[in-house]
Amino acid sequence: MPSLEVAVETLDDAMHAYTGGAASLEILRDLAVGGLTPQLEFVRMVRESVPLPLRVMLRPHAHSFVYSSVEIEAMLADLEQIKSLGVQSIVFGAQTPSGDLDVSLVQRIAQAAAPIPVTLHRALDTCRDPDVALGALTGVVRRVLTAGPALTAWEGRAGLARWIEHYGASYSFAASGGLRGEQLVEYLAQVPVDQVHLGGAVRTKGRVDPVKVSALANLLSSFRTGHA
Repeated sequence: MPSLEVAVETLDDAMHAYTGGAASLEILRDLAVGGLTPQLEFVRMVRESVPLPLRVMLRPHAHSFVYSSVEIEAMLADLEQIKSLGVQSIVFGAQTPSGDLDVSLVQRIAQAAAPIPVTLHRALDTCRDPDVALGALTGVVRRVLTAGPALTAWEGRAGLARWIEHYGASYSFAASGGLRGEQLVEYLAQVPVDQVHLGGAVRTKGRVDPVKVSALANLLSSFRTGHA
């Protein structure tokens, strides 16, 4: 049943998520805009300090999921350095100017990241035809971080449940998108995700709170053992 991933912006965030019982971390900066590529030194510090699987956001700006050729080359350069830091996944997504998921660019990033796998992030959620994208990326990416076809995970829960039914053999799905702690029991009763990815729900005054992490990790553990 679902494990807990926490989005972290600082080394303290990472340490608090670890001590609270998170199963993995997503490393990024500017969580308020959905996350951007973090500083490489920050990734290195977390890798040296926390013995958890680490996933790193690859996203140069937040004003869209469309990237210029210059931005793509910069992402590829960042990717080469990130690969050397011992992380477990690159988190990436892109759209074409017409609003489709940019399958060819995701494929290019996945090839460059290999053997490190790519997690497809929420560029999927707002693209023009997510089902076409999921069909096209079978075998290219294995994990999808998503709210479903909506802006928030709560709003997208029925759509994500349908995606899991249709594509669950090809992808591991992680729920992301503003989920609150008090929504989790009902959410998980409807959406059988492999992982829950939380940002604001585990924070107090903008910082990861190990008490909140522990409470929600324990809640997810109760689903693993069938008591929720």
